Amino acid sequence: MKLVEFVSALVHCSEKAANIARVIRSEQALFELLVEEKTGDSKNKRFVQDFKTLADVLVQETIKHDMGKRVSILEYIGLFML
Repeated sequence: MKLVEFVSALVHCSEKAANIARVIRSEQALFELLVEEKTGDSKNKRFVQDFKTLADVLVQETIKHDMGKRVSILEYIGLFML
C-alpha cells in the first residue's frame, strides 16, 4: 500500500468517525446511552467535567476494523520506514 492510499484510508475513516459522532449527537436518547459523566472518585480531578464514553470506543473500534481490513501491520510499519 502506498502512502497516498494509506492517507486516503485515514481520511475515509475520519469521515466515518465524524458521521458516527453526528448521529450520536443528533439523537438525545442514543447520546445519553453512550455518554456518561463521571462523578466522585472515578472523575479525573484535573477536569471540571470528565466523561466515560462508549461513543469514543465505538469510533476507535470502527477505525481499527476498517484500517485492519486495508493495511497489514507489515505494510503499516513499512510506510513509516521510508
